[in-house]
Amino acid sequence: MKVLTITNGFAKMSDANLDLKANQIYTAMNGNASFPNPDPSMDDLTDAINAYATALNDSRDGDRLKVAIKNQKREELIDILHLLADFVLFKSAGDSVVAISSGFTIGKQPAPTPPITKPDNLRLQQGDNPGELVGKVNRVKGAIAYLYQYATDAQMAQDNWQWISCTRSSCIIADLVPGTKYNCRVAAIGVKEQLVYSDVVSRIVA
Repeated sequence: MKVLTITNGFAKMSDANLDLKANQIYTAMNGNASFPNPDPSMDDLTDAINAYATALNDSRDGDRLKVAIKNQKREELIDILHLLADFVLFKSAGDSVVAISSGFTIGKQPAPTPPITKPDNLRLQQGDNPGELVGKVNRVKGAIAYLYQYATDAQMAQDNWQWISCTRSSCIIADLVPGTKYNCRVAAIGVKEQLVYSDVVSRIVA
């Protein structure tokens, strides 16, 4: 089941926008078959909206007491909306279409993680020092690390690979035996334990 969120933001809304949003939610929720017997009820929401609208209109002359009453009614309306948002999330049961029909603003769902692709164009070059190779592959989108594996023919036959983990698509493999052929492959590592190997490339170390 999807985990939905409601991006309320009521506290940051202007007085006029809060009044508008509350009325939009009432219009969307009232008689909505997906939300029978809402808790708080539509009558509770209507009372809170009307009380806030009246206090908002009364406070336009700037009287301090009237502004304080308006702010109090604003908080009471926001509390009702928060409780109603919890009800909507519960009744929606992960169905974003149902949740959106409530008039509340539903948070965007994270996009699914795409599978990473096979590393390609593996190149092995002689390093600056004896017994050293520099491996490079084209960067794999979505990879969080690269696993360089290397083995002599005998080791490879026994599936006995040595390995070095690198955060970049290039890596220095050191302490190799000069004059020996090494086979190398690279695994791109993605999130959620994704692992995809390149083809094997061989080179004799100088």
